[in-house]
Amino acid sequence: MKSIDIKHGRGRPRKNPKSVFADTKYSMPLNHFYLERRKIASQIPSTAKKRRAGRPRLFDRATYRKVRYTVERFFAWTENFRKLTVRYERLAETFSGLFHIACVMILWRVLR
Repeated sequence: MKSIDIKHGRGRPRKNPKSVFADTKYSMPLNHFYLERRKIASQIPSTAKKRRAGRPRLFDRATYRKVRYTVERFFAWTENFRKLTVRYERLAETFSGLFHIACVMILWRVLR
């Protein structure tokens, strides 16, 4: 989270995103505490079976599903590139380059 740079027009890039969408695996109290301390809104579904004391967290299911659908769809598109799925490359730079090429090919297919 500390290495995030969000470019937005002119000026210095922001370091904190406005909100974070995550899977249920990230619904630990430590993650919520970290995001609250940095004043980042979080949309993380809870896995707790019992109700906890205090005010419940706000959770917008419609926007969460919309964002998670696009993320999962993107991962499904990248799985078509076998070299990325298996990760044959040893160097991170080579893998990153291939990932960028795959993204360009996906975008080209969508816009065609």
